[in-house]
Amino acid sequence: MRHLIDDSLPLTVKLLHHLASLALSDRPLLAHRAAFLARDLVTSHLKAEPELACSVIARHVDREPEMLSSHRGQVAYRDACNRAAHQEEKARAVMDLHRAVLEGDVKRTAAVVMELLGRAVPDGASLSTVRDLLAAEDSEPLCKFLASTIRTEWRNANAHEDFRWDPVNSTLLLSGQPTDLEQVLDAAIRARAVCHGFEHGVALAYAQNAPLIIWGAEEANYVGRDLSILQAAGESRFPVLDIRRNGSLVRLDVPDISVETLREACRALLRAALADPSIERWELRQTSPGRPPLCVDRTGTHAGLQVAEPLWELADPLPFAVLPLLANAMTNAGEPAETAVSTVLCLAAAHVVGERDRLLPALAQDDSAAKDELISTAKLISDGAKAAAQLLEGPARRKLLAFAEVLAGDCHRLRSARAFELAHEFVPADRVLRRHAPARLPWVTALDDSAG
Repeated sequence: MRHLIDDSLPLTVKLLHHLASLALSDRPLLAHRAAFLARDLVTSHLKAEPELACSVIARHVDREPEMLSSHRGQVAYRDACNRAAHQEEKARAVMDLHRAVLEGDVKRTAAVVMELLGRAVPDGASLSTVRDLLAAEDSEPLCKFLASTIRTEWRNANAHEDFRWDPVNSTLLLSGQPTDLEQVLDAAIRARAVCHGFEHGVALAYAQNAPLIIWGAEEANYVGRDLSILQAAGESRFPVLDIRRNGSLVRLDVPDISVETLREACRALLRAALADPSIERWELRQTSPGRPPLCVDRTGTHAGLQVAEPLWELADPLPFAVLPLLANAMTNAGEPAETAVSTVLCLAAAHVVGERDRLLPALAQDDSAAKDELISTAKLISDGAKAAAQLLEGPARRKLLAFAEVLAGDCHRLRSARAFELAHEFVPADRVLRRHAPARLPWVTALDDSAG
């Protein structure tokens, strides 16, 4: 896919996503050709009339909510097609898919292409009119490519419910004419690949001509913000299967969370909260039935970000920022305050003890750098525990604050100690770990197996 972009262009997460999507297309050669043609078309107009080209694409982006709705519908129709137990069921799913692709993707893509060429597709134009307008642009290969995806006789039969599956002859009848069902399905998939390729080609053109792009002052619509959230999760290396909104709540469908992936889940939540600060509540819904969702509200993300923000450029903030997130998530899961504080104490103490043991060989050699690293880590754990304590009430808050203060006191006292002396310090963390292990994480089942 490198031949689609300049060698000097950095491979950002967004650009990699477009290239990977092209490679994974149901019809990769068709998608690739559409992307190539779209890239060249948009690039030429960006160089000739950047303001006009950018305004056309911006109006197209404004329709992302409709595009997403159409995409979800197409996925549902494709799933229904694959699950169909009888050909009659499959035939209706295929016709639904064909209608959604042509009336949605093809019409929208054609309107953008024609507008870039200085033409217009009338509002409410029929597919026959769209095809004729595209075919008239015989010098533009992308128009010919799009026109080739439109079979108006199939669409008309669909629109008038003039189709059925003939079980006697095992064929699809469109306006009484026998038609190969697989051919209609292939046409829908082909048209979808062409339109998706166009979208990727526009993105490639924008990436390669960044200095020419004129960005408007409009705020991103919710689909754009969803994409930013998904990109934040991707940068955190945490997979997300789907994203849904309900007002100020965002639900992310994710693979089952394990002890090993819990930190990445929290990292994704923090970066997602930065990507869309308007969200009041985040919900990670796991794949397996019976596993409770991990829910963090704005209070939790705000506390976690306060701990994390000074550290993003210096170190991984998650061992420390995860503590207030988990305190908030435990509360939202309905766990008693005593259970929540026990979990936070266990994880905080485990990190201090783990870091001390990891640095033990260097400390034994009286390595001052190892001493500074351990004290710095313990101090950050203390800060995270204090932030988590503010999200709890009563005895649970006091218990967590007491541990944080003891930890901070040890850090202050040990700054004047020799490095080798720290090998046997932070004893309160050892005691807390023995008392509160193992941590209770209500989102993780088979905890002992995962930990092992």
